[in-house]
Amino acid sequence: METNIYKPRTQTLDLFILRTNIDKKSEFLSLKRDLQKIPGVGICTIDLSDCDKVLRVECENLDVGEIVDEVSSHGFFCEELED
Repeated sequence: METNIYKPRTQTLDLFILRTNIDKKSEFLSLKRDLQKIPGVGICTIDLSDCDKVLRVECENLDVGEIVDEVSSHGFFCEELED
């Protein structure tokens, strides 16, 4: 007799925390739409009140460089924040 045992899918999610120069919510929303088109990108948030305009991107199987390149292609400064 065959038994199906449920095995939860294990995912490794990365959280990239980036310094940007995005100033407006409308700029972020435009960028967010394009970021979420990249396979593996999940939740994207920004803190416009922070002096570093901190962008947080949760993703799976991506390199931070791919996120930096996409943000830069929209004309914004972007670099990973160090611990």
